[in-house]
Amino acid sequence: MWFESAQVETVRDAFPEWLAFLVAFLSHLGSVWFVAPAVVLAFWYLDPRRFASWIGIVLGCYAVMIGLKGFFETPRPGVDPAVAVESLPLPVAVVYAPAVEISTSSFPSGHAMAAVVIWTMLALELDVGTRRQRVATATAVVGLVSLSRVVVGVHFPIDVVVGTLVGLGYVAAMLAIRSRMRTRGNHAATTAVFAVSVVLSLLALVTDGRVDTAALLGGSVGSVLAWRYATPPREPWDRTLRGSLPAVLGTGLLGGIALTLLVVDGHLVWFLVGLVGGAVVVGLPAVAAARSSVAAFRQPAS
Repeated sequence: MWFESAQVETVRDAFPEWLAFLVAFLSHLGSVWFVAPAVVLAFWYLDPRRFASWIGIVLGCYAVMIGLKGFFETPRPGVDPAVAVESLPLPVAVVYAPAVEISTSSFPSGHAMAAVVIWTMLALELDVGTRRQRVATATAVVGLVSLSRVVVGVHFPIDVVVGTLVGLGYVAAMLAIRSRMRTRGNHAATTAVFAVSVVLSLLALVTDGRVDTAALLGGSVGSVLAWRYATPPREPWDRTLRGSLPAVLGTGLLGGIALTLLVVDGHLVWFLVGLVGGAVVVGLPAVAAARSSVAAFRQPAS
């Protein structure tokens, strides 16, 4: 009932080919090709301290999505898109193909989840227009992304419905954790968000086990380490042995489990790639700030 290809064909055939072709490009508003650059650029160029938690929230979102897909392993509808990739000029096909050619499992929709997470955060925390306008825009975008996944034939309707609901529950939980931890300072709140993404990525590795999951785990670990030690916090935190012991023990336990899984599955290289990538992305503003400080110190007084 919930996973019948006839449902998807009915939705696809309700749209003329030209409109189905255009709708496919809306998928990218919930794609990693939009989400990842959006959070990284906001972190780098707007306000690292304000938007750092976005990176952790997005990493955790993809961990939940991959973990659920690995657990359910639901096949795709097997419905061809209204416009075949082979019929398009190469420059258009390069952009169009990622929206309609998917090899992962179907349930739930990762695009719907990611769209909910990124557009909810944009609506709640971006200083553009009024909050009501931002919420209305986010709702419309999430709806269009979700519809597009069925129109292009890669998801069942239930996939996008559950993906949307899971995305709402996930982003609400992460924002609640961040809000609760902010009583200890913004730096501690963001560290907690990154730590949750590490745990979720580890769970995803257990249920899924693909190389991109190992890279996601590495990215989460690299991000939390860079944020914890390479970004100077404005608020002080407990650096004593007693204050650091729970974090040290927890990190050691998770690290041991992760390393065992990675060595057994042969994904250690991808974990290291993700580790370096996460550390570079999160640590780059601190490095740039340090270089600016050194240059200002060396500049001779006039």
